[in-house]
Amino acid sequence: MHKVLRFLPFCLILVSILSCGEFTTMDEDVDTGDLSEVHIFLSQEKMERLYSSVTTDSYTTCTLDKGKWHGEADIKVRGLATRMLHKKSFALKINGKKYMLERGQENGGLYNRIAMRAYQLAGVSACDTESVVLFLNDEYLGCYNFITYYDSNTMDGELYKCWFSSTGDMGANHLLSSRSEKKFPKDGNMSNLERLVYACSSLSASEWNEFVNKNVDIEKTASYLAVHDFLTVIDTSRTNYYIQYDGKYRIIPWDHEQCMINKRSDYILCGDNQLVRQLAAVPEVKAAYNNKMQKLFVGGGTECILDQLQTEAATMFDRLATAMESDPEYGTSRQDFIKIKDYVLNYLDKAAGRATEADELILH
Repeated sequence: MHKVLRFLPFCLILVSILSCGEFTTMDEDVDTGDLSEVHIFLSQEKMERLYSSVTTDSYTTCTLDKGKWHGEADIKVRGLATRMLHKKSFALKINGKKYMLERGQENGGLYNRIAMRAYQLAGVSACDTESVVLFLNDEYLGCYNFITYYDSNTMDGELYKCWFSSTGDMGANHLLSSRSEKKFPKDGNMSNLERLVYACSSLSASEWNEFVNKNVDIEKTASYLAVHDFLTVIDTSRTNYYIQYDGKYRIIPWDHEQCMINKRSDYILCGDNQLVRQLAAVPEVKAAYNNKMQKLFVGGGTECILDQLQTEAATMFDRLATAMESDPEYGTSRQDFIKIKDYVLNYLDKAAGRATEADELILH
């Protein structure tokens, strides 16, 4: 149990953000349930550096406790949107490996957690995630999503963050020069992404089909697309996915907090960006997609992942339920939190949820 310390809202101007701020204490106990606790400690000088990382984008060292792990780490404030908010998100480096502490919002980051777990159950590379509670110099910041970044030590080949939206976005290397990043290895060589961009934007249909069959991991790509569309992910038109290349191209997910939408009538399968649309037009990809959708979700057979995913999702909600009530900035009542839980578990129910929309889950 810990004493709750509620922050006074930061003034949304640079002077306030660059300072370490003042906090208000409250005589109230924090019940973190059975969530893991992350404790970060910084000196006053390093606190000032931490908050200045809003603009400098630089790490400062801290001491970090998480379970059995105790030692030095590096920390900075992350995220263009969340940097101006009181409850910020943070990036961490622990023994050279990168993690994110993403602030829990209405559902505590559980939509993203459930999506990443669905990809893993489907055999697609996806980030490990965990719900935690965060203390900064013993001050309770609330519920966070602890996310492991993709790492070259655990993943082969090259990883690109890029921007595929339309053919127009790809002209004159605009995509590569201003919107893409090679996450690893950091060698500046973008040739394999350039090859994919050129093939997607310039080849004829028959040439594109041949390119995909030779150079794309069709099975993994189909699994990614099936999970993506079953969960109705709606914010990957330009971002929130990566391209991995290790002799074959495949898509891997990132930040699927915007998913499992309630209104699905306007959702278009494989329709979110130029690359996905053109992949789905290849007969072999379409056939593999329909097969994966049937096996993973619609068919309900031994390869269906819904029962396990639903059970794990229920556990995620239950473990977070206690801690979210002590979060000073959670913004969701327990009643609304239970409504979110009920909605998600119904969505994942193979007898009553998204899986019953079989006709809407097949590419024709």
